[in-house]
Amino acid sequence: MIKFVTKAVGWLLALAGGVLFFWMLPLKLIARKRAGQGKSSPCPATISWLLRPSWRMGYMSPTLDRIGILPGERVLELGPGPGMFTPAAAARVGPAGRLVPVDIQPAMIQQLKETLRKQGVAQVEPLVGSAHSLPCASDSFDRAFLITVLPEIPDRTLALAELKRVLKPGGVLSITEEFSDPDYLFASEVVAQLTAAGYQLISKAGNSWVYTANFKCPNGG
Repeated sequence: MIKFVTKAVGWLLALAGGVLFFWMLPLKLIARKRAGQGKSSPCPATISWLLRPSWRMGYMSPTLDRIGILPGERVLELGPGPGMFTPAAAARVGPAGRLVPVDIQPAMIQQLKETLRKQGVAQVEPLVGSAHSLPCASDSFDRAFLITVLPEIPDRTLALAELKRVLKPGGVLSITEEFSDPDYLFASEVVAQLTAAGYQLISKAGNSWVYTANFKCPNGG
């Protein structure tokens, strides 16, 4: 009986996984079509709860390990949403560092500020701004990171140029993608896009479900 139940549960889990995969496949095709038309867009603030499922917590720490934030650094987080990763990232820069989250949606920044207030997080300076025109000075960051954000930017070439402008010479740009995101880009696509924009791949870690690729910005601003 136990073997039967175990086998049945296994089949049900496999079926659920298959249904989830094929449900996500049409979403990914739609997202790629919109990206090809220059119509990529971020997750609306009204459904920001979709960005905070409990299972993401399981790989938050490994992801931040791969991003490599160091104490005392000035770090840009582009597209923080409601702040899933922001408090933990702020803890890593420490009191001597500074974390600057920039999101294009004012409503998201308001949610982020509330998250930071509830958790008593300091050394964070949330700003409203576009990836196409960052509200930051040139050569002002040691590191910048984007988590499931790059595919949502309509003009990635312009955004990568802006990130190069605000990063210090030799600064690090970190890109993390999750397969659960409808806008998911394969690691080979990310590497090709950033290499074409003048960045140099430093490291790549993770798997097809979630990976992080770090790039060196050779010329800064």
